[in-house]
Parts: sequence; structure tokens; C-alpha cells
Amino acid sequence: MRLARERDARKSPISGEELRALIDKENVRLVLVASGQKVIELRPDATWRDRTPPQLLGRVGTLRAPTVLIGDTLYVGFNEELYRRLAAETA
Repeated sequence: MRLARERDARKSPISGEELRALIDKENVRLVLVASGQKVIELRPDATWRDRTPPQLLGRVGTLRAPTVLIGDTLYVGFNEELYRRLAAETA
């Protein structure tokens, strides 16, 4: 797998509005969010145009890290199960 682009969210935070634009531009169909020991599956729909689901945002209202976009799937946050899925899908 080749890294297409990287952005350090500590130096340049990604807002909810920016995230929604990215989801539209990249035609994201599935968002997998690490939440404690669980993985939550979200599917972007028309309601995302007005507000970003809170599961995707950290305490200060910016995108949680790490975030990885592969194909039409966005991986948000970190837990072992989520990155096992990511590794299996990209192997």
C-alpha cells in the first residue's frame, strides 16, 4: 500500500465541515469508528451535509486521530479490532 497524502492533525486540525467535504469529494460509503473496544459502522447520508456525527469528533470538535481513507472506507480513531480489519482489507 502506498501513502497518497498525509496531514498532521495536531498542526492542522480537520474541522467537521472539512471532513464532510472530504466525504463528498472522495465518495465515502462507509465510516468505521473506533469507540472503546467496539467498532461502529456509519454510512454517510444527506443528514451529514448539515452536521458531523459526534462519534467522529474529539473533545475540541475536530476530527479524531488517526484517520485513514482507503478506497471508499474511512477509518477513524484507534483500537486493535479496527486496525485488524484495516490490515485484512488491504492485504
